[in-house]
Amino acid sequence: MPIKFYFSPMSSAEVTRAVLAELEHGQSEPLAETINVKITEGEAKTDKFLSEVNPNGLVPVIVHDGVAIWESAAITIYLAETFGVNRKVDGVSAPLFPESGTRRGEAMKWIVWPNLHLAAHTLPLYDGQPPEVKALESRARADIAKSLSVLNGALEGRDYLLGSEYTLADTHVWSFVNYMTMLKFELSETPNVENWFKRVSDRPQLKALD
Repeated sequence: MPIKFYFSPMSSAEVTRAVLAELEHGQSEPLAETINVKITEGEAKTDKFLSEVNPNGLVPVIVHDGVAIWESAAITIYLAETFGVNRKVDGVSAPLFPESGTRRGEAMKWIVWPNLHLAAHTLPLYDGQPPEVKALESRARADIAKSLSVLNGALEGRDYLLGSEYTLADTHVWSFVNYMTMLKFELSETPNVENWFKRVSDRPQLKALD
């Protein structure tokens, strides 16, 4: 049964969109059917969506074999473990996720990391927030800058998060860092992140998402 992917543009569903683009690249058939959800029109708050897709009324969500999985990090890990480990292109092994073991643990660590250390601090950066929330913007920007410095240190001497090989952990973190650039964070202050970001952004399957 094909995966159903519930998507809305300019949301964290862009993360899942990028992960699927990597997994589907070089394959003869898509992994997922994309279902666009009009968030601004309340489509994620209908009784049907809340009861059958996500009771939190949010995207991204995937439904696979009748089971709904939400939260972008959980979705990335599920897709990576299910479709990324033994992935092949034209019969040739082309994995995007490590086998079980410490390297997989490292990949999972990085997949969870941006949800907690980047996205969690962004609310005060948006226009239209109440004054008491907007007042936290300077602190939020400092917290995000500190987290980008952590990423910068982790990438010292590495092409990718796990070393020389690209994995879906890079895809997941890249999606969040891409969003940070939209929020006017300058990657030039973290040169390892800047070089890694350019390297990942140059992948044809991610370029095609623009």
